[in-house]
Amino acid sequence: MKLILVIYIQVVGLSNMNDIRLDWEPENKSTLIEMERCVTNYMKGRKNGVTIFSNGTLLFTPCGRDNLDDAKKAMKEAKYLIDFTVIPMKDGSYLVQFNHVVAVFVGRDEFMSMRSEIIRRSEELKFPEEVFFQENKDEPRDNILIGLYARGKLQYDVHNFSIYKRIEGF
Repeated sequence: MKLILVIYIQVVGLSNMNDIRLDWEPENKSTLIEMERCVTNYMKGRKNGVTIFSNGTLLFTPCGRDNLDDAKKAMKEAKYLIDFTVIPMKDGSYLVQFNHVVAVFVGRDEFMSMRSEIIRRSEELKFPEEVFFQENKDEPRDNILIGLYARGKLQYDVHNFSIYKRIEGF
């Protein structure tokens, strides 16, 4: 059974989203090879490609376009994404989806090694005055932690634009 957590977030009273940054933008703890392996398995049978950023952000875009230009445009908009869906992968890792183009990879071992720090620093992964609305109160708390952590990783990639690799669907 696939367990998907949808979180709706409301940011209240923010006058200028352009100036807002999270207090903690964690650096990726998964290896790039681990990310590439999981993403390559995920891309089998897909027509689009994926651009993998060094901190775990994944951009799913059509093949045959200017991938660098697409990535720059997508990341410029990605800093404003706040809602997420946590999607468990077969190997125990997670894809945290922010929209149909942007997701972040969080490895199983990465999350387990960072879990206590994420709990301790969770307020640093929220925007000012942010309030969470969870559809299903029975969902595991870890999904919220995974999503917050992934959002921090996304913000790191937004501000430190570094592409690791592009993989075309096959």
